[in-house]
Amino acid sequence: MKVFISADIEGTAVTATREGCRPGEFEYERSRKEMTAEVVAAAEGARAAGAELVVVKDAHGPGLNILPEELPEYVQLIRSWSGSPEMMVEGLDSSFDAAFFVGYHNAAGEGGNALSHTINGGVVHRITVNGQPASEFLIYSWMAAWYGVPSVLLTGDKTLCEVGAELHPSWLPCR
Repeated sequence: MKVFISADIEGTAVTATREGCRPGEFEYERSRKEMTAEVVAAAEGARAAGAELVVVKDAHGPGLNILPEELPEYVQLIRSWSGSPEMMVEGLDSSFDAAFFVGYHNAAGEGGNALSHTINGGVVHRITVNGQPASEFLIYSWMAAWYGVPSVLLTGDKTLCEVGAELHPSWLPCR
């Protein structure tokens, strides 16, 4: 079994300010370590469920946030950006059995997280699909679905998890 993990930083447990998201800024190292720990926990869960390979896309900012030396040997890390249209799920294809989204946040203009944005908060004000706000999770879980890969895990802020549960009613409710 192969599992794909897309990891962001704004929805991790300790990230609360823009400075926690930017290399060289106050709290960034703490956020980076938490992002790595959350990815490792997700990879360990995937492994316990039978995954032989876990591919992780470091999908925040420069794509150089996750500490590679902390990852288990069965994890492959995709860092930086190639210009791929898949962006935050670069590397995902139909050969994967499941997609995980770790450290995600609500859509631009939506409540629940002071760091909410969609794609690039400095450039993109808001994205809607059929009149509804589109989060990065919505966009990229649909991309996974396009490849036939089910989205089976979402971690991040509570409001995004509630929206995710509406999109995926078979999921357990957020706690």
